[in-house]
Amino acid sequence: MNNKSILIATANRGKAKEIKEIFKDTDFDLKFLFDFPEEFKDLKILENAKSFEGNALIKAIVSGELMKMIVLADDSGFCVDALNGRPGVYSARYSEEGTDQANYLKIIEEMSGVEIRTCHYNCTVAIYDPQTKFVDTVFGTWQGKIALEPKGEKSFGYAPIFLAKEFDYQKTNAELDHEELIAINHRGKAFKKAIKVLNEYLKK
Repeated sequence: MNNKSILIATANRGKAKEIKEIFKDTDFDLKFLFDFPEEFKDLKILENAKSFEGNALIKAIVSGELMKMIVLADDSGFCVDALNGRPGVYSARYSEEGTDQANYLKIIEEMSGVEIRTCHYNCTVAIYDPQTKFVDTVFGTWQGKIALEPKGEKSFGYAPIFLAKEFDYQKTNAELDHEELIAINHRGKAFKKAIKVLNEYLKK
């Protein structure tokens, strides 16, 4: 593979779709974990860090060392001010069931009667090159509020309960088209920074 082949350390196809959109005007050749089913079928990446940065680095380094490719790995989370930043790094497994719906319904229940409904998404992207041991991290955040009830069927994760500031808190992410969100969301911000870091690094 050439040095423009980049492994994105995710098997989440919804996230992969967003990332492909972010990279569409670049000449990077993106690969994802689901492109290598044999290599990753028995690999368990233990995301046991207490920070987004820590988890992103774990995923990037483990995947990079296995595949011998430059890797980008993100750890993203949903942080609610009234819940002291929860679910945070536990966003993907916040509920007992661990499904998207169970996770956001738990938030709705915990926020019942709460007036201050501010929240934000965080995305940290780790960049790792196993050949040189180059490593870096970049960040992106996105401010919003918690809806009173879930609405919409587009997107994934906490989208049905997130009201973005840019849309005057009128529609949830799950009511908006994918293209409307990627230019302003946390993942778009973080991965665009990562692209700049990569381009500078590969020039050297």
